[in-house]
Formats: sequence, structure tokens, C-alpha cells
Amino acid sequence: MNTSTEILSGHHLTKRFPVSSAPGMPAGILTAVDAADLAISAGETLGIAGESGCGKSTMGKMLAGLLPPDMGVVRYQGVPLSELTAPRYAEFRRGTQMIFQDPYSSLNPRMRIIDIVAEPMLVAGGRGRSEIRDATLDLLAQVGLKPEHANRFPDEFSGGQRQRIGIARALASQPETIIADEPVSSLDISIQAQIINLLMTMKSSYQLSLIIISHDLAVLRHMCDRVVIMYLGAIVESAPASELFNRCLHPYTEALISAIPVIDATRHTAVMLTDDLPSPLDIPSGCRFHPRCRYAEDICRRQAPPLEEKTAAHHAACHFSDTIFAGS
Repeated sequence: MNTSTEILSGHHLTKRFPVSSAPGMPAGILTAVDAADLAISAGETLGIAGESGCGKSTMGKMLAGLLPPDMGVVRYQGVPLSELTAPRYAEFRRGTQMIFQDPYSSLNPRMRIIDIVAEPMLVAGGRGRSEIRDATLDLLAQVGLKPEHANRFPDEFSGGQRQRIGIARALASQPETIIADEPVSSLDISIQAQIINLLMTMKSSYQLSLIIISHDLAVLRHMCDRVVIMYLGAIVESAPASELFNRCLHPYTEALISAIPVIDATRHTAVMLTDDLPSPLDIPSGCRFHPRCRYAEDICRRQAPPLEEKTAAHHAACHFSDTIFAGS
């Protein structure tokens, strides 16, 4: 793996959404992503984790060019998207594909499967219809579908099969990077492992970079080289996966890891979070995690800790990382 070449990066990315008033909810500005920096290198598998509503999917859509940031910049091979020439921007769009969370709504119900997967190749041009048809059938076979499936419609398939179709569609444009947004969360447990293994096989076969967005840290531990933890729109920890799961440096990460199911529960102590996730309409002052943190002190309520490098390639945003996790 070449980790020296950043293929896709976001710098100080911020995204806010206006929210209209509704019963029980005041109007305001929802901060989905707040001044986040993120980069993926060629051949790397990067995980983005956190609770629902932490900004993971918004981050993925900004990196894919599907959602413009309000502040900050996305760079493709070091060049801001706004400065790419038309041919280079087309290269970025072809080379950066997304697999969406819901396989039931991400496929056009009026299109046959062969047309759904072939569409990116038709848009790219340069191939005849016969060549595109052969390539489409080959892709369907690679993701575990049969030739007779090609002329069926999405509603004739199970959730796992639809996600396989989504993977085939993402691969059709011969991408460099695939961003998979909760690719297994809506699937039965028995199917999840199949889709995870398929993604890893495709990564190896096509020499892809992968961004896996998930609330399931067990999935990310299995798949990723590096993991980023988000909380209320901000990155609070980032580290190589092996180091993060061996010695995390943020109390929120500690709680997420402790929630991973284990076989021998008698040897496992769960870290329970107090209170519910605060509203992104009203992010707490100081450290945004302090209302739920069992280690919080007065400085945590007053001063936001910077995301800084604590050990080599391991960043955390916590005033007391060094003391809380010393010797762990």
C-alpha cells in the first residue's frame, strides 16, 4: 500500500443546514460537519465511525463531490475541486464513487439491472454497446449475480442482492476510490459478512482506496487501515486501526469500543455514556463531549481541546488523554 499519496482530502470542511421550526423543535442552524480535516491515501481503507447524526454521511457526500461544503475545500490529488479543469473534474467524478446506505432506495425501480450497472459506462463513452453489455455481465458475475438477473428490476431482489448491484454500479466506472456509506447496516447479520468480504475482494482486485462509513466499530476493525471517530460533526480521534483498538485516547472512543459485543462478557466492562446525544442545533461549549464524559472537569466545559497528535499518527481532542489512558 502506498500511503504517501493523498488521493482525496478535505480541509477544514464545514456543513450547516437551516432547520425550520416544528412541534417540539425550534428553528435554527444544524451543524452537521464542523471544521473537519480528513485524507485518504492511495490503496488505503479508511473508516469513519460515530453515532447516528454525528456527520459521517455528510462528510462522505462532501468528499464525493455530491454536497458542497459551506467552508473548507475538498482536494482531488492535491488540487481543489473548484480549480479542476473540466476533463480533470470528469476524471474525479468517474474515479470517486459512492455506495449508499439503503439498497432499497438507491436503485432506480424503473430500470433493469443491466441498465443500472451499464449507465456509468455509457456516460463515460468510448465503448460500443456490445462491449458494455459484456462488461456489465462480467461485473454482475464478479459480485455474485447470475446472467439471468440482468433483465430483472430492483424490486425482484433481496437487500443483500441490491447492495451487490450497488457495488457493481460503483465499479462500472473503474474508480480509484469508493465511499461506502453504512454498506451493511440495513442487511441481515447473515448477509453482512458476505458484503464485507465482497468489498475487500473488490478492493484487492481493483486496487481501490475505500472509505467505510459505519457506526459498527467491529466492521471497521476488520476492514480498515485507519479509523476516524466523529462526534457532533467534529473529528475527536484518528489513528491506525490496530493502535486505536489497542489503546484509544478519547473517552468517546473508549465508550464506542466498549460497546462492541464480546464472547466472554464476564471479562468485559462496558463504559456507559450518560445522557443522550446533544442536539447539533445547540452544540455544548468547550469540549462538545463533556456533558456525557465521566472524566470531565471544569476546563472541559470552558475550553475546546484541539485535535492534536498525541503519539505518532495518533490524534485526539481531549485535555486529559495522557493521564486518563496512561499505561492502558
